[in-house]
Amino acid sequence: MIINQTALWIIFGVCLFLFCLGFLYRILIWMEGTGGDGPKKRSKYSKFVKCMSLFCRALFSRKAPAMIKSFFADGIVHGNLMRDSILKWLIHMFMFGGLAGFTLITILHVIAIAAAPNTIIDGSGPWFVTVFGTLENRFTTIVMDLSKLAILGGAFIAVMRFMLLKKKYKSVELKDKSAGVIISTIAIFSFIYEASFFLAKGTPAAKAAFAPAGYVLSLILNFIPGVNWSILAAIFFYAYIIALFLFAVYIPYGKYSHMVFGPVVAVYNKLSED
Repeated sequence: MIINQTALWIIFGVCLFLFCLGFLYRILIWMEGTGGDGPKKRSKYSKFVKCMSLFCRALFSRKAPAMIKSFFADGIVHGNLMRDSILKWLIHMFMFGGLAGFTLITILHVIAIAAAPNTIIDGSGPWFVTVFGTLENRFTTIVMDLSKLAILGGAFIAVMRFMLLKKKYKSVELKDKSAGVIISTIAIFSFIYEASFFLAKGTPAAKAAFAPAGYVLSLILNFIPGVNWSILAAIFFYAYIIALFLFAVYIPYGKYSHMVFGPVVAVYNKLSED
């Protein structure tokens, strides 16, 4: 599989910069809606500095345990959503928990490939490259596959729930359906990358089986004659990482911003209560 390491660094660097810029952009918009509209109205920048100061003081005070609890219970696990509907909570945890794991392992995978000495990934390289730089590593393979299966599982549950709901509730219940379609499509691209990689490398079943979906797909695709699997693997590698990174970059700017700012809002609300 031919990969341009310079291109990977450029793609990752540009997307990381745009994501951080979007994060700051969303924070500043949020600051416009906070207090301080009296005679001495503060700018959103001063509000941001004040909130960061408040956060830092609370982090090293007796409020820290409550903040950490709120961050995980309300921002990550979404206990409030679970109390409202276990099924909705399950869909959310599958899809967005899977997306978080998928994005993290993809970032590590991309960095490891880009950092591989002379693009060679074998047992003699640095441990980081050896672990995350190839789908023949069982840890990387199983994390990548299971996170994508969680995404598709959440999408499947959401579709089944949609079909069983009464008509008047459908538009409300699937307000995030576009995110589910985009994420699921990216996951499918990655499955094809996995399968093509296994076929191009001739990965033994003992290793490939740790990516159950990718391995089964490789067995099916193997019946297609005359395909250059190395080229196809490279095509779908770029397709899935670019699509995933662009989706991640869009999150702070668009209607999916709650995916990133849920934990931030949970902590802010906890500080506001006190």
